[in-house]
Amino acid sequence: MSSAIPTGLRWGAGFIGNLYGVSACQYLLYLPTFRDDKRLLKSVFLVFALDTLNTITLTSFYCRSLIVCRWNTSYACTLEMPWDLSSAIGTSFTTAFFVQCFYAHRVWIIGNRNKFLTGAVLITAIVQFGVTVTLSTVSLSVRAICDAIITTSIYFYLRSSRAGLLWKENYIQKLNFVFVRMGMFTCLGALAMAILYYHDQKSGTNLTTAPGAILGKTYANSMLAVLNARKGIRDRQQAQELPLEIPTLPSIH
Repeated sequence: MSSAIPTGLRWGAGFIGNLYGVSACQYLLYLPTFRDDKRLLKSVFLVFALDTLNTITLTSFYCRSLIVCRWNTSYACTLEMPWDLSSAIGTSFTTAFFVQCFYAHRVWIIGNRNKFLTGAVLITAIVQFGVTVTLSTVSLSVRAICDAIITTSIYFYLRSSRAGLLWKENYIQKLNFVFVRMGMFTCLGALAMAILYYHDQKSGTNLTTAPGAILGKTYANSMLAVLNARKGIRDRQQAQELPLEIPTLPSIH
């Protein structure tokens, strides 16, 4: 490899460390706070384990690229697809798939079992996961479409359910804000990756290296942030002793 290090490689290593630290803190906050999430505990552990594996393989890739192969022109360093990079891409897409399935269940609950929207989320999630082996603009665009469907659906249904509720503090609005913010975060990340990947194919500038390293971690952090957001809402609810009588929201745990 050349001694000139691409900008993406220089920034990517720092990004993965910072975001993994955030997800680790969120995971440690979630465990003692929501011990009663019987069904979700395994899912959360699986997503965090995938994020951890993704961090390990990315760290190995960056060590190889920035240290071991910096001045090495062997076949393994210049032409061969690194096993750690392949593993990192696989864990990133797998994390995204599980988190999108998690959101599909949320759309099913909040949307009063809307089969059309839930099916659209599941189909696009399966498609983006199915084309993992062929990382391309199409697979990244499908991922962005899936996130856009999730975000729009949850925003629409939570906004509709606020009608007629006169609470001192609107808890649904807070929950809606967290859902939409996290959904937009992953959607814009996937869309940016699709655009940069297309540009890379034309110019060979490796602009996707840094955002590609953090994309899977945005999904892990998105899921954990949504789950942990219930703590603040629950604490305020208990402090003010206000009932939370919404048919679909109690199922979100």
